[in-house]
Amino acid sequence: MDEYEIEQSNLLDGIESMARQHCYTDQICKLYNNIPETNITDSGASSANAEALRELAQHGRFRIVREYGRMVIGYWPENDPEKKKQEVI
Repeated sequence: MDEYEIEQSNLLDGIESMARQHCYTDQICKLYNNIPETNITDSGASSANAEALRELAQHGRFRIVREYGRMVIGYWPENDPEKKKQEVI
């Protein structure tokens, strides 16, 4: 890893840490647009949180399933049901 990649990784680590503290992960099954979701995370309609989750998604650290303006909804890798399905195969 070169110096730029290390700096980028450190920056993403900071963004991820902030997002994990500020964005809510619901551990109970919840309906989003009548679709049941468990362990799903949302930005809480905060533009800063939404932008952080979008940036993390571009680098594979978060998967967005839906978004509506400032509300970004998706999964951290350890909660992602799609990733869990791939691991089973």
